[in-house]
Amino acid sequence: AATTPMSQAQTETQIEARIVAVRIAAAHEGDAELIVDIRYANGGETQVALDHFATQALFDACGASAAEDLIGQSWRKVRDALAVAYNRF
Repeated sequence: AATTPMSQAQTETQIEARIVAVRIAAAHEGDAELIVDIRYANGGETQVALDHFATQALFDACGASAAEDLIGQSWRKVRDALAVAYNRF
């Protein structure tokens, strides 16, 4: 059977880092933060801590109403949410 080459957009979607888990954790001074686990195409993982402002920006960008709705979203939305939180000052 013949195969068709993937488009660049399909390839980028498949290799793009994605959110694979989220959890709430205690942060400095007892504030809550969202810990987002991101998995890269090569299998590597990292964790990113988001404060209240970044968490709200991420939920808004993903159209999420619960933390579980974030799973599968692109790492780019995490990056953008961090920028929104940073630029609020």
